[in-house]
Amino acid sequence: MNLLKVLPLALLGFATMPQANAADIKQDQVNTCISGAVKYKVADKATAKKLCDCTIDVRSKMTIGQMWEIESYAKSKKDPSQLSYVKKMQKDLQQCTVGLDLKPPQKPA
Repeated sequence: MNLLKVLPLALLGFATMPQANAADIKQDQVNTCISGAVKYKVADKATAKKLCDCTIDVRSKMTIGQMWEIESYAKSKKDPSQLSYVKKMQKDLQQCTVGLDLKPPQKPA
């Protein structure tokens, strides 16, 4: 079959497929984080929500190019912590914990 005949059908399929909403994906990440923090007794649910909302928000601002650069550094056995955006992200992540009562992780019961 000729590719030009199939292409419109493929494009129609992509257009009619339900698309994941970025907010839904972000909220799923927050929910997973909260669940883990509570499961491992790092924080109660309210504190975990504050922590997870903040940390997921910070992480969501990283670009794909930045992720690739970090991965490239790691594969080259270089320390990515010296990259300026990594330093900023680490500082922002530390701010997410300020004023929160966090405990060391414990094995779930």
